Amino acid sequence: MGNSINHISDTALWIAAYRAKETKSSHPVINDHLAEKLAGEKGFEMVATTPHTESMAFAMIVRTCAIDRLVEVAVSKNIDTVINLGAGLDTRPYRMNLPSDLIWIEVDFKNIIDYKNEILKAENPCCHLERISFDLSQDIERKELFKQLGNKTKSALIITEGVIGYLTNQQAVKLSEDLFSIPPFHYWIQDYSRGKLRKNRGTKALQKKLQNVPLQFQVEEPLSFFSRQGWRISENLLILDEADRIGKKLPLFFPGICYWLFSPN
Repeated sequence: MGNSINHISDTALWIAAYRAKETKSSHPVINDHLAEKLAGEKGFEMVATTPHTESMAFAMIVRTCAIDRLVEVAVSKNIDTVINLGAGLDTRPYRMNLPSDLIWIEVDFKNIIDYKNEILKAENPCCHLERISFDLSQDIERKELFKQLGNKTKSALIITEGVIGYLTNQQAVKLSEDLFSIPPFHYWIQDYSRGKLRKNRGTKALQKKLQNVPLQFQVEEPLSFFSRQGWRISENLLILDEADRIGKKLPLFFPGICYWLFSPN
């Protein structure tokens, strides 16, 4: 079926469609002129069949704005490189006001990288953009990739937008340790939610849609969880606070509260 989510890569089309719908709304808080063609028909079909889709749209758009804000904070701290792991169909190198000498590296599955390269081949990013086809589940090869990337930067920001939730707790620990082991990886942006807040009917309905790519990360206190690998919190943005800042109204039914973590070593 065209609206099914059978692989983690499908979620990239899904989230791009939410950004496209926001861009076309009467009072958009983001302007992603590339999202519509990236999402394609399948992305919009997935949005149309998502349970509590208004709540999902709220969460995804507020998350996008929060991470935009944290990228700007990192840039103000003079990072020279952004490494977006599981980048999906993110378009920040095209739509944000970034330094022209900033290096932006996207890492994702080959099918996503190939698709994105084809769709955006006529577009010009505002900074130096590189894409790497890679399966981040390969532990040994991932460590080597991080080492190579670390050798190319003096101060890097890592982004794992929408990634942690799909990992097991053990996989999340390994990823966190691997990132922390690279000295120039100074900052890490991730989104997270506390385990207790997933146990409601709205989240269960969403889990059913994601049954082929289930959300696995289950930790009651994510901040404490990642601090065990050495990370410390620099900025912690709550979804409702960020929604207030950008003027987004909370939907009547909202299935869970998510938070954003910006944590340097």
